[in-house]
Amino acid sequence: MLTQARHSMIQEYVDQRGLCRVAELCELTNSSESTIRRDLIQMEEDGIIRRVHGGAQSIKNFSHDVSQHVRFSLNHEAKVAIAKYAVENHVHANDNIFIDAGTTTYEMVQFLANIPGLTVVTNGMETALASLNHGIKTILLGGTVKTDTHAVVGQTAMQQIKAMNFSASFIGANGIDVQGFLTTPDIEEAAIKRAELVQANQAYVLTDASKIGERSFAIFGNASDTVVICNQLTLRQKRILPEKILLEEVTE
Repeated sequence: MLTQARHSMIQEYVDQRGLCRVAELCELTNSSESTIRRDLIQMEEDGIIRRVHGGAQSIKNFSHDVSQHVRFSLNHEAKVAIAKYAVENHVHANDNIFIDAGTTTYEMVQFLANIPGLTVVTNGMETALASLNHGIKTILLGGTVKTDTHAVVGQTAMQQIKAMNFSASFIGANGIDVQGFLTTPDIEEAAIKRAELVQANQAYVLTDASKIGERSFAIFGNASDTVVICNQLTLRQKRILPEKILLEEVTE
């Protein structure tokens, strides 16, 4: 297959899905991993896609939700480092915390098992199961489960959140734009995230550097009302964010 034809195929596939893995592109184009990685480097230089750890991301202005197995695999090392830092610095004995259905927040669970008296409230199916498997007292919200992100949403879940107060909420975001707005592709998930933020003594947004400067469809808050925890940013990424944001950078 000619390089130009392969690039066109890759661009169309990535734009349709928002995020994808190198292995998927190898299968799609019947190419080796080294060929695909060279393609992605060239396509990023040409401004066609954005490379992320383990794959590629669309550069379209409005991102959309992608399948859960892809989201868990992208930027995994950064997500684990961010989650570990959040637990070690912001979760305490006897806390009641909300962990939402993000893939970075999910990684917190493995570090929570030895914290006494902890209660985890979540709208994430995977997070609830992992928490139970680690022997942590767990409350899973009721409501409608989204097929793509396995997040529980809807009025029932909203009412339950509004009846609780949290020591802290740990929230995922698909983008933090130049005005500090926190965004996610889905309106119903945005409503849950907004409620988590309001009901918490302190809200923490856990996101990797690839989300800085990005914007999705639904706004659920502003980073100025939270502490943003992410992996180390470049100078350009720091300049994208408003000056007054509380930012904690994690060294992987």
